[in-house]
Amino acid sequence: MSDLRLKFIDADGSDVSFEASDSLITIGRHSNNSLVIADGRLSREHLRLEREGPNWYAEDLGSSNGTTLNGETLRDQQRLKNGDKLSLGGLEIAVEIEQAKAAEPAVQAPPPVQTNVPATPAMPAPAAASSGGLSFSFILLAPALGLIVILIAGGFLYFSSKKKPETDANDITYSTPDGSSTPSTDATPVASQTENAATPETPSGTPTKEDTATQKVEKFAAQFMRKAAGNDPRYFLTGAQAAEVAKRVQSMSGAVKANLPSITKRSGELSKLAAANGLNADFLAAAGLAKLGSGRGDAFAAASSMAGIFSRLTGPVGNELGDDCLLMVAAYDQGAAGDFLKLRNMLQDLATKVNNVPAREIRSIWYLNKTGKITSQEYELALRFLAAGTIMQDPASF
Repeated sequence: MSDLRLKFIDADGSDVSFEASDSLITIGRHSNNSLVIADGRLSREHLRLEREGPNWYAEDLGSSNGTTLNGETLRDQQRLKNGDKLSLGGLEIAVEIEQAKAAEPAVQAPPPVQTNVPATPAMPAPAAASSGGLSFSFILLAPALGLIVILIAGGFLYFSSKKKPETDANDITYSTPDGSSTPSTDATPVASQTENAATPETPSGTPTKEDTATQKVEKFAAQFMRKAAGNDPRYFLTGAQAAEVAKRVQSMSGAVKANLPSITKRSGELSKLAAANGLNADFLAAAGLAKLGSGRGDAFAAASSMAGIFSRLTGPVGNELGDDCLLMVAAYDQGAAGDFLKLRNMLQDLATKVNNVPAREIRSIWYLNKTGKITSQEYELALRFLAAGTIMQDPASF
């Protein structure tokens, strides 16, 4: 399988080298692309590169300024070769494809040299015993078999004699303070038939209460995000991410369950409001609950006040994927302050300057928080949004 590397000079005059980490790469100005290039000559979705077997193929996505391959207009899907030159509306991109080296065949050791060792004459087979008598092998084994039988019988008799006398099935043995087995009214029963028998120890590896809570969050958070996102049926949280959300679930559970009726009573209105703003109703409901956090209030009113801001963030940030939805929530305060492009511009800058990190990982609150690219308040609102959506799936579980 080949490795693909794209090299070009961005609008700032910096040399950029992009290495493909997936078998499908899209290039354009929109932040949803694998390679985001903030250049006005490119369309929002300009070019697709796809690997089929060992080969890479390029296809123009109906861009405004077109694409050329080695000076020829790219009209259909064409195979790329090492050293090709792509021009996306005038932006020159050099293509480097490194073919994986075929594995060298293993060197086989030469066969061992045969020396002239005289063959050992075959031993004659013993003559078969006559059909009327015992075989010679049985005569040899008979004493050993007899000894084994004697040992087994002796062992059985020995252990039978050591067996304790049976007691009545309804008897309960008690353990007294002095260690005797005499029944006593003050003794603690140790038989398994009693109701007060001790509970066996939890085996190692059994999930603790904290583990169980995290597992529930993993399940219900993924279920929520698959509803809230436009098209992300495979969304999931890692264990570490679910543990972060679980902390917010614990602190918000009471408030969310108290505020949820204000959403459910007006679910029809909420659905219409969400649709009018290009949003998902589950997304908008969780956002309203997240805005209230651990406080009590009208979640429907909170959600309604946020709809217009989110509507304007869907263009530059997007809401097709689960991670995009979380980014929109993190960018809410930026949008409320009138800066709807701040997060998008930062993501585009990271996509062109950060190497060896997949584009989808960069486009996540987890990466942006880890690298200090979003504030703690922005990260916290996104986590509360996830926690509220998680609780919404099954309030009784939390």
